[in-house]
Amino acid sequence: MLNATSDEMIKWTMVEVIPAILVKRHEEFESLVRKFEPHVSRVHLDIIDGEFANNKTFNGYEEVKLINTTLDFDIHLMVRMPSKYMQKWYETKADRFILHQECQEPLAPLLNELRNHGKRGAIALNPSTGTETISGLEHDIDFLQFMTVNPGFYGGNFIPDVLEKIKKFHTQFPNVKIGVDGGITPETGPRACAAGASILVCGSYLASSDNLVEDIQLLKNC
Repeated sequence: MLNATSDEMIKWTMVEVIPAILVKRHEEFESLVRKFEPHVSRVHLDIIDGEFANNKTFNGYEEVKLINTTLDFDIHLMVRMPSKYMQKWYETKADRFILHQECQEPLAPLLNELRNHGKRGAIALNPSTGTETISGLEHDIDFLQFMTVNPGFYGGNFIPDVLEKIKKFHTQFPNVKIGVDGGITPETGPRACAAGASILVCGSYLASSDNLVEDIQLLKNC
């Protein structure tokens, strides 16, 4: 970094680290919220319907609605039919929602519905999904989230082939914020940031951390 330009330095200091929560029970959810609460301002909650991916989490909206916390919430809806879930989520404090391109509903109306309810929307792409599938929506989203694991579980293996896709998208749309979700560690995080990411969603690495202050800082230093 000694030879970095001022623009490059700004880019490197803007990395946001968002811990991910993927659980099946209320007790697990509250435990991780309390673990992350002193160290970050936002967490990422994975909601899986058992059909979109080969796993099923709790519904989550009652927990988010009732929990007393300073945290903001990203809700990652890994579900086939987001419209079946969204109405209940509007009653919670969650302010940003991540919808999958691979769901079975058109995304443009869902993103518009989110805006009408005062919420923000992002789109997630599975590792095998091309960025051309969201053509025309690039500037209607808060960010584009690239999955670097196949969705469903904590601890998936980072898929490096996605990095080239991130790099190409970032070159084409440099003003669209990019998030990366899956297998993020101090080793993979810098590779994601070098490709164009400014948001690192990190699950198992932080959930299992015994020193969150140090480990979050390692990821921010990406």
